[in-house]
Amino acid sequence: MSLARSVIPCAAIFVVIALAGCQKQTVSAAPDPQKSLCDQAAASALAGKNRISDQQAMQQTGATLVRQIKPGDPVTMDFRQERVTIETDPDNGRIVRAACG
Repeated sequence: MSLARSVIPCAAIFVVIALAGCQKQTVSAAPDPQKSLCDQAAASALAGKNRISDQQAMQQTGATLVRQIKPGDPVTMDFRQERVTIETDPDNGRIVRAACG
């Protein structure tokens, strides 16, 4: 009888844990209203211009994140719609390419 007293509570705990793992998570995929989207047309228009500051890049593209790189720099491939990536030639200081993401 003492075996039944210990097995039943353990089995009940196991069932509760197993069922908890099967619950469907409800995660909101709504975009964060605090983040501003980068304007691709404005970003592309930076190509050929002299290097600009992060603040200027944010004002001109609407991005809230700025990534300044040189040609050949390794970068992550994750897409961030609020980020502008500006590739600048270190030899002449001109923007080679700028893109959102």
